[in-house]
Amino acid sequence: MNGVGVGLFNRDMLRSIKERWHEGGIGVIYVRFRLGNAAAENALQMWESEEKAIFWRQRLEWDYFFLIDRKQKDEPIIKVIEKALERLYGKLRKVVSNAEKEKEHGAEHEVEVSIGLSTAFPPATGRSSEAVVYRMLLDAMEHSAYNVSLGRERKEASAAGVLSQAGYGLSAAASETAIQQDLTGYHGRSVRIGTLAVPFPVFPARARVSEVAYLFDTNAKAQGAVIVDQGRPIGILMKEKLHQMLAGQFGLPLYWNRPVERIMNNQPLIVDEQLSVEHVSQLAMAREFSQLYDVVLITKDGQMAGAASIRSILECMTTLRTEAARTANPLTGLPGNEEIQLELSRRIGEKEPFAVIYADLDYFKWYNDCFGFGMGDNLIRYLGDLLRRELDLLGGSDDFIGHIGGDDFIAVTKSSLAESLCEALIKRFDQGIKAFYGGVEVTSVEDRHGNPVEQEGVTLSLSLMLWDGMVPLVTEEIPRRAAMLKKQAKALKGSICVMDHISGMHHGEERNRN
Repeated sequence: MNGVGVGLFNRDMLRSIKERWHEGGIGVIYVRFRLGNAAAENALQMWESEEKAIFWRQRLEWDYFFLIDRKQKDEPIIKVIEKALERLYGKLRKVVSNAEKEKEHGAEHEVEVSIGLSTAFPPATGRSSEAVVYRMLLDAMEHSAYNVSLGRERKEASAAGVLSQAGYGLSAAASETAIQQDLTGYHGRSVRIGTLAVPFPVFPARARVSEVAYLFDTNAKAQGAVIVDQGRPIGILMKEKLHQMLAGQFGLPLYWNRPVERIMNNQPLIVDEQLSVEHVSQLAMAREFSQLYDVVLITKDGQMAGAASIRSILECMTTLRTEAARTANPLTGLPGNEEIQLELSRRIGEKEPFAVIYADLDYFKWYNDCFGFGMGDNLIRYLGDLLRRELDLLGGSDDFIGHIGGDDFIAVTKSSLAESLCEALIKRFDQGIKAFYGGVEVTSVEDRHGNPVEQEGVTLSLSLMLWDGMVPLVTEEIPRRAAMLKKQAKALKGSICVMDHISGMHHGEERNRN
């Protein structure tokens, strides 16, 4: 009986791959012409002749495979193949343009192409090189995502966007672009962590360790895998930690065929998508050192929604803080008018009830004239610090404080918390203000026109507006109403809160609170 041959791939091709992928991996660009087109094929050949990084080409009928390597000083392999794909895209675009011109003259030339790409790296867990290469080629074919038909793009995708991620739904570059778009125009205010969520590989609890290792071997960008139970995240396994476990003398026989739930981290950081990035960053940095750089799992209604890397969280925090510093009030560091308008617009857009508190000082001009501008600045800082402190104690996690300018401040909080918050602010202010008189007993002040007023110094006026989330409201109406309430408060003696309901039942109602 004749001997049976073994092997699917050309040995020279495998040898060429093994010689190159230790320099940072290899990539493949897969091209398929669904209908023969001489112009498109010529464009492909021209592109191939200009691409110096191509080291192997294989054609099977209308399927083309181009293997690409990177040199020691090159960018990462994914960047190398992304740029090569962009150049191919440019060549095909010219074909498309010519096809459209010919169509105008009655010629019907179809140009229909599918393109995909993937990467591969030397296996780290004893799997064969043939298996890794085979999976790379399959991934490129399965995830081909760019089509051109009849001279018109049916589906656009950037080179990064069509990056194959082993069939687990990862598209890191595209996701990072979407995050940057979500953050564009956002100035200084906290962002919800859900904005940073990107798809992440998931496995059921009973999946084998070998399955997760296979994912890591075939996807250099995969940082880890989430273990889920009916869509609910219950654990995580990071690539580096798995490789450490398998690298030991008995790592492979001990763990290879075990359920992944046996070795996963069963206490990952899991947060709801509504939490702020700032809050999540604090939780993430408070973890044990061994888990410090694990991704943060993000849920929506208890189900897995995605994950955020520590890098993306810190970059977001840097962006927000830089923007906040650019537009913040220099005296208090609080967000200024630009952020205030954005916050009010966001709250109105959510159509959920909220409360707005305007705070300003009575007889502040008198204080400045008597005690000097330096002490006046200290008094303004005191009011800003007081707002921060009381909202931290009594407010909600999503509260906002802004500095309009001078001695005028604004706070946005939940309607249910607003009245008790105003009572606490007045009480704390009246207790602390006496320290700013330097031991002088104040029995009278002067109004803006220099007229004496019997008053024991500076007082606090609060204008409180409660919106029900249903009555139509625009941001411009809020300061207008605040000015009306402020005028009422100024007419009354002592620290006071004047309240207005903006609702269908109580529209225009006002109430004073001593």
